[in-house]
Amino acid sequence: MATTTSLTTTYAGREAAGYIRAAFLSNESLAAVTFKENIEYKQVVRKLVDSITFANATCDFTPTGTVTLTERILTLEKFQVHRQMCKKDFLADWEAKSEQNGNLHASLTDAIIANVLAGVAANNERLIWQGVNATAGEYDGFETLFNSGGSGVLAVSSPVAIDATNVIEEMGRLVLTLPTRVRRATEKPVIAVSSNVAEAYRSAILGLGGGYYLYQGESVVMNWQGQYDVIECPGMSDDTMAFYQKSNLWFGTNLLDQWNNVAVLDMYQYDLSDNVRFAASFFAGAQFGFGNEIAFYQA
Repeated sequence: MATTTSLTTTYAGREAAGYIRAAFLSNESLAAVTFKENIEYKQVVRKLVDSITFANATCDFTPTGTVTLTERILTLEKFQVHRQMCKKDFLADWEAKSEQNGNLHASLTDAIIANVLAGVAANNERLIWQGVNATAGEYDGFETLFNSGGSGVLAVSSPVAIDATNVIEEMGRLVLTLPTRVRRATEKPVIAVSSNVAEAYRSAILGLGGGYYLYQGESVVMNWQGQYDVIECPGMSDDTMAFYQKSNLWFGTNLLDQWNNVAVLDMYQYDLSDNVRFAASFFAGAQFGFGNEIAFYQA
């Protein structure tokens, strides 16, 4: 199926201010998990648990305790984004020089490339949480993995829709669902929240007199009672929160450069057509380690 190009223009004979692209979500959730690259196809991730106990001293070496090794498999899938544009479609558009020496104008090419890259990041931001492998073009995101049978993830009971009046209480219930051994571990856990929960939390803090939030602009730093970072993840479903150690959630890919590359091919020299093709391909997958070290809230 060919790419459909829809043009809406107020062309005035020259390029006035470049191309205005729709705003995309950035892939912010990658900062809330452990990023693994250079994976060929599958990676077995092992975790070690050693519950340290003391024994009374003797003159002999007497081994005690239990060391448990478990593993989870992070499996990648390959995805692609293909676009085909006809140079003719742009001849009467914003620029008189849409074609430059028979090629698509560089500024338009750059705009399409930037658009593709931003779209890739935006879609992956959603998939890393809400993706469902059974749907074409998706992999299982963390919400899907957490909700799967036998995941062992600690679900907060009786979740409700979040607003400024209840967000602090509900976030507190999330925090208390995670075992103390994880909350007080050397690696501090983080609280990942959907955008509507983040907005509610900021409003609630303001209502409590935390006026400094007004002066931080886009760099608002949220935390829970000075203990745990609160990270807004735009790809999360509304009314969703998760409390975990970053080392326990993994996003994997093959080569990181693949996420930043878009190949461009002018088809004229191959089939004498006026089409220009844009292609991007990359690998992606998500997985977690210990379900009993993840607290999950979803209304």
